[in-house]
Amino acid sequence: MIIEKRTYQLRPGAMPEFLNIYEAEGLKLQSETLGRLLGYFVSEVGELNRVVQLWSFDSFEDRARRRAALSAKPEWRAYLGKAGGMVVNQENELLTPTPFSPLK
Repeated sequence: MIIEKRTYQLRPGAMPEFLNIYEAEGLKLQSETLGRLLGYFVSEVGELNRVVQLWSFDSFEDRARRRAALSAKPEWRAYLGKAGGMVVNQENELLTPTPFSPLK
């Protein structure tokens, strides 16, 4: 199992619109294709205007296959055209759980 942590830095003031568009369009598309959303978070302290998503995959290959399938969807590309301009920066991390992690 791997966990993908995706962090998006948004333009100041863009959070409400970004979350509305994601909830209305992006969430369904990602959930259908990527599968297991572990959490979706916003920052309240520290670096603000940040969104963090955690997705679970069986393997790196599983992740690559699912992300390629998502990228091939015209509806996803249309969603990115609406939400992408609100993102200033993006960071992705692939995490593997330790043997004693509750998530395995």
